[in-house]
Amino acid sequence: MAEKATASDLTVSNDSEQHTIETPVGELSVWVKDLSWIERQEALSQFVTLSSDGDGNMQPNIDFGGYWRFVFKRCITKTDPDLSVEQLLALKPEVGAEVQKLFPSVDWHNP
Repeated sequence: MAEKATASDLTVSNDSEQHTIETPVGELSVWVKDLSWIERQEALSQFVTLSSDGDGNMQPNIDFGGYWRFVFKRCITKTDPDLSVEQLLALKPEVGAEVQKLFPSVDWHNP
């Protein structure tokens, strides 16, 4: 018979994990927390929206920026050097690409 799960086994921790990365312009430490199941659903809603075309057919609109805005705001809890949310959203492309690697790829078929 399987053991009974505890609440902590079933829920995402609020703790953040520190990652130190090398960017093209220097070292950056980033503290990242996981997304819960519902937050992944919310992230998906920031990524894909549906709209109707002239014939009434539903067309998907993909917004990678909306997804990354959501993830950066929800998952990054601290940085060193200390960056505000506005600064995180204004990272140089080569720095943002390195930070992006800290996040697991989301399986959109099973968010």
